[in-house]
Amino acid sequence: MEPQTLESIVQRLEDLPTLPSVVYELSRVINDPMSSTSDVEAIMAKDQSLSATVLKLVNSAYYAIPGGVTSLSRAIAYLGFDTVNQLVLAASIIRALDAKSVKGHFDLPSFWKHAIGVAVVSETIAKHIHHPVPSDLFTCGLVHDMGKVAIYTIDPEMLMNVVAAAAEENLTFIEGEIKLGTPRHTFVGHALAQKWNLPLTVQNAIKYHHSPDLADRSSLTSDMNRDIDIVLLANLLTHALKFGNSGHNRIPGAPKEVLGRLAIDPEAGLKTLLQELKRALERAGDFIKFLSEG
Repeated sequence: MEPQTLESIVQRLEDLPTLPSVVYELSRVINDPMSSTSDVEAIMAKDQSLSATVLKLVNSAYYAIPGGVTSLSRAIAYLGFDTVNQLVLAASIIRALDAKSVKGHFDLPSFWKHAIGVAVVSETIAKHIHHPVPSDLFTCGLVHDMGKVAIYTIDPEMLMNVVAAAAEENLTFIEGEIKLGTPRHTFVGHALAQKWNLPLTVQNAIKYHHSPDLADRSSLTSDMNRDIDIVLLANLLTHALKFGNSGHNRIPGAPKEVLGRLAIDPEAGLKTLLQELKRALERAGDFIKFLSEG
């Protein structure tokens, strides 16, 4: 079999499922200032399974709503349109990327644990630095590595070769890709995000979450670069906290320039932030289970 190129992998993305129409309808309604909670409920009623998953997530310890909620209207009242929209998108993406683990191959449950960890950590960092819409960072973090699942679905052997190279030579996953000359998961994930018409912020977080140098993303706005910095840092800190595994064991340090741009002191500030992150990840136990179950 001929080695896969980026072009051939991207062509095969057409074989992957699309996101449900509910995701796009909901995004349109939530971005319409004239919309009401009942408009959102009417759309969600079209997909009862997705609605049930979202309610489970809303009632998890991560959000800690007193007494819990039994309807989307109450969920929206507590969490707001943006957070509910992000939960719908997160649950839909995990459902669409429902690859099956092969024994001895890529550990998908551990991968999704890492991805959900990066989502929680990204949102927590966003709150820490007073981001205007922290919930947006949850989705950015969740999907940052979805190119790996896409590659695993299309050519599992290629992905496992990268995992093996990373393990043998103590490399990060992307260093393994560069060493073997295989298509980078960042480019594959970005192509899939474009196919699914995900928000530009999400697309850029996927594409650049291994690029701390602003020169590599000079065409982007300052807000986009801030969001990429958050996901980049969240990914590294989730690895440092050994929360899940995304295909490699090497733990790179957090770049000082990224910490500086986010106004996080590399000593005391980072220590305080890590305590916040540990608490957030502890609260996210049920949340992780519900999302992983889809």
